[in-house]
This record gives sequence, C-alpha cells and structure tokens, in this order.
Amino acid sequence: MIYQKHLHLPPIMPAEISSDLKMRIVKWYLHDDYSMEDIVDLAGVSLGLISKTISLYQQYGQVTNPLSLRTGRPKTLNEGDLRYLEEILRANPSLYLDELQLKLRLVRG
Repeated sequence: MIYQKHLHLPPIMPAEISSDLKMRIVKWYLHDDYSMEDIVDLAGVSLGLISKTISLYQQYGQVTNPLSLRTGRPKTLNEGDLRYLEEILRANPSLYLDELQLKLRLVRG
C-alpha cells in the first residue's frame, strides 16, 4: 500500500500590482472599451482586482484608496536620512552600499 503525504504549504501572497498597470487597466476599460474579461487576459490579473481598481478610480479619481491607512513595517529612514544619502551620492556616485551605510550610521548615531 502506498501512502501519500499531503503537504500543507502556506498560501503565496500575490505580487503587488503597480500603479502604472492599474492606470492601464482603467484606460482599457473606460477609454478603449475593453470588457473586464478582456482585461483579465491582457493584464494577467484577477477580475476582482480589475473591478476594485475601476471602482477606486471612479470613486477617488485615482487607483489607490487615499483614505486607507498604511500597513506594514514602519520606515527605517526618515526624510532627513534620504536627503543626506542623495547629497552623498550626488557628490560621489561610485560609493558602495556598505560605505553609504557607514556614513549614515556615523551621522545618525
């Protein structure tokens, strides 16, 4: 008798869809008169995502919900850190990542 093992794998999170693709979905639907089913094939995304994207655009004039709260891990770098890194890279664009990290650590503490 052969026994089969059932693997229980966690679900894979779908990749985030870019705002550019979402705007293209809106264009296809509202301006080019494609059906949602056609867009599923063109964009390779679910019908639900297409419906939600078009609904958000019609409600807010953009493809993201401006009222949604940010989720996930808080940002590690603040605006000052980013400006500092931009200035360093402008002055010396050939720096390696470890050198940037060291300079930021020395300034930031």
